[in-house]
Amino acid sequence: MKVGVIGDEDTIALLKLAGASKFASNIEKFDEMVRDEELAILVITDEFAEKLREKIVMHRLQKEFPFIVEIPGKKKVEKEDTIKKIIVRAVGVEVG
Repeated sequence: MKVGVIGDEDTIALLKLAGASKFASNIEKFDEMVRDEELAILVITDEFAEKLREKIVMHRLQKEFPFIVEIPGKKKVEKEDTIKKIIVRAVGVEVG
């Protein structure tokens, strides 16, 4: 079974290294990718998923595969806290 990706170029490059085999950097390929019977998982960045929300919901109601996974895209990751800030918030004290 194959993994597909719809997202920005950086996310595609990263998941290509992880073994994904089908890629698109535009939402127009969504219908084609969900019809691909060899595709088991379709990873979509949140930016693209918001644009495809209705189609994703309909697909999830009608079909089991490919399983659609939404992940944070490059823009959202850049806004995330640093690891140190996350630890401080979780623990409550600053760790050396």
